[in-house]
Order: sequence, then structure tokens, then C-alpha cells
Amino acid sequence: MWLKDDLKRFRYLVTLHTICTIFFIIRFIVLCTDLSSAKSDSISFSVIILLIELGSSFLTFVANLCYVSLRYIGPILFESDRERVACCSQTFAWNFSTLTCIRCECYLEHPQLVLLTRLFILILFEIMRFVAFILACVCANRYSPIGLGYAILAAFSLVPALILLLVEFLHYYRLWFHYRPVTAQNRKPQYGQRHLGFLPLSITNDQQTSHWQNSRCAKGNNCTSRNLYHVIMYHSGNTRYPPEQTEDNQTVVGFHQTSHKFASLIAQDNLRASSDGWIGPGIYFATSLNHTEFKANQFGAYICAKVNLGKTKRITDPKEWRSKEKYDTIYYAHPLGADEFCVHTPAQIHSWIIVINQDPNEQLLKEKNNERLESGKYVEDYVEDQVYRGCLFQV
Repeated sequence: MWLKDDLKRFRYLVTLHTICTIFFIIRFIVLCTDLSSAKSDSISFSVIILLIELGSSFLTFVANLCYVSLRYIGPILFESDRERVACCSQTFAWNFSTLTCIRCECYLEHPQLVLLTRLFILILFEIMRFVAFILACVCANRYSPIGLGYAILAAFSLVPALILLLVEFLHYYRLWFHYRPVTAQNRKPQYGQRHLGFLPLSITNDQQTSHWQNSRCAKGNNCTSRNLYHVIMYHSGNTRYPPEQTEDNQTVVGFHQTSHKFASLIAQDNLRASSDGWIGPGIYFATSLNHTEFKANQFGAYICAKVNLGKTKRITDPKEWRSKEKYDTIYYAHPLGADEFCVHTPAQIHSWIIVINQDPNEQLLKEKNNERLESGKYVEDYVEDQVYRGCLFQV
């Protein structure tokens, strides 16, 4: 239940952070009392414990306070993700409030690490508080009653803190490893090795930026990364990934749209080649996610795939294609830039991520005869992206 119900799990996190904050305030008061009454030979222990608390619990307290402020008055302070108040941008404010403000190039290729950073920082803070607890026990043993009250409070506060770390881990695991659109089955389906995972459309670049079709990646159209997570999370859906014109055996990024039901089946098995098509039988891909909207026959799930083109024939008119010609891929260079290509065998597809539209236009799906899942729904599992605000990107 904690894995699937995002709002309930989020409320648990808020409650646990509130309990830990109350414990911190009481510990802080007790420490200040001990410092005021401590003798010169015992004051060093209390000072060290206080510094550890300021470096762990106090930082968490300030970050949580900032997070609450951003959720309720952030839209007033920041009209867009580029807006600044004094010298602070909205992006930095969210990163600080979620304890994900450490910058690392690896985040661009592996956005999963952004939320994992938060978990590691919270674990580090908990280790620091445990060290403070040990010092308080030593202090209470040597200079009783100095540190005794703090040690008792620290012992009790370890329980909600450990539960908090467990829920924080579930919060991370749910998004990046547990999410799948079909949950009616009792057991998790066995997915193919080439399937890297499902992601909700609501956490992708265009859904999380206030500037329409603006890529979060600073390199923009000059970016050479073809990491699928980077393509989905840091680039706009209108970004095109055409291959070089003069080379065979290129590995490119392609986009294919299908229904929610077929997407689940593809994840378990593979994409299958069609028996015919306007540039031959095979599997059709667009060079940008947005272009799949007017090329697809089924809608609701976007497949972002890494594809080996093999021996390629480039054409500018569908009439140039001849069925007797032996090519691995037919690439159609569209005069308006809406290129697409057809690969003849599923073996050319190395890996893929499936992006699920959780709020599809059901009227359109009915008109296009999109099949529902066995439960009668299009999507059975729904990720509340708002509970991950600030923990998805690092730019």
C-alpha cells in the first residue's frame, strides 16, 4: 500500500518529519540548558553535540521549512522556474528544500540519482545524530547529569527517524523501480531485458517546466547524449534526433507511440514488425516524441528506444522504396522535418523506456479503437508527480 498510494505515503513523510522536528527542538533546548549549567571541564562535550545537531537536524529543519513555504507561497514568489527572488532561483530553492542541491554531472545521465542523493544525505544526518547520542551517553556517564536528558531524548527520537528513512527509501523505489501501468495481476510481470522501465509522462521535461518546449539541458540542440533517461527527462518532446546522412550502422534514438495495453505487452516481450507499411514492413519510429502524435494509430504510451539502423537507405519520396532492395532500415527524410524510419527486425532495437500518459484523452482513444486493459481502464497505476516536486531534475 505504501508503494502504490503516493498521497498516503507523502502524508506519512510529512508526519514523520514533523515528529523529528519536534524532537529536535526539545533536544536543542535541553542542550542549551546543559551548556548553561555545565562546568568548564565538561562543556566541550555539549558543544560538540550542539555542533553536530546544527550540522544535521537544524539543516533538515530549515530545508523542511523552505519546502513548506515553496508549496504554499512558491507560486506567488516565483512565476516561472527561471524567476529569481534576490539571488535565489526557483530551481535552487526546490533543490535545497529537498536536500538535492549537490550538483553532479552524472545526474544528467542518471536522474534516478537525484532522489537517491536526498536519501543518502538523510542517512548521513542520522549517522551524525547517532554519534551525538553516543557522545551524550559518554558525557552523562562522566559528568552526570550533563547530557543525560539529551541522551534519553535522542534514544526515543531514533525510532521515528529510522521509520522515516524506510519511507524515504520506499518513496524513491516507487517512482524508479516499482511503477508500472498494469497492476491488476497479483504478480509483477516478467519484463524483457531490453525494457529499462516505465515512467509517467507527467515527470518528463515538457510537463515539469513553465517554458513550453524548452529543454532543461543547458546544451539544448547541441547535446550529444543519447542516454534514454537524459533524452526523456532533460529534453523537450520536439527535440529531433536524426542520424548522420552518410553512415551505416548508426545507433540512434527513435520514438514510437502505441496503446497502454500494447505497451505492457511490449515490455514483457518485444516490439513486433508489421507485415506491411508505406515504406515497407517493419517497426516505424519518428525522430522526436511530438512527431508520433500524427504518425501513430494507437495512443497513450510513448516508446523511447535506442535503435541500430544497420545498412540504411535514405529516401525523400516513398516512391523511391523498392521491396526487393536489401536494407536493414529505410529512412524517410520528410521535406517538413517530420522524418521517420522503418527498421525491418526487432533485433535492431537495443533498449527502450516506455512513457505512460496517465491522463489520456479517452474520447480520442475510443475514436481510435484503443483497447482497454483487462480491468476496463486505460491506466491502473497512477503516480502523483507533485509529491516528487524538486526531486526529479538537477540542472
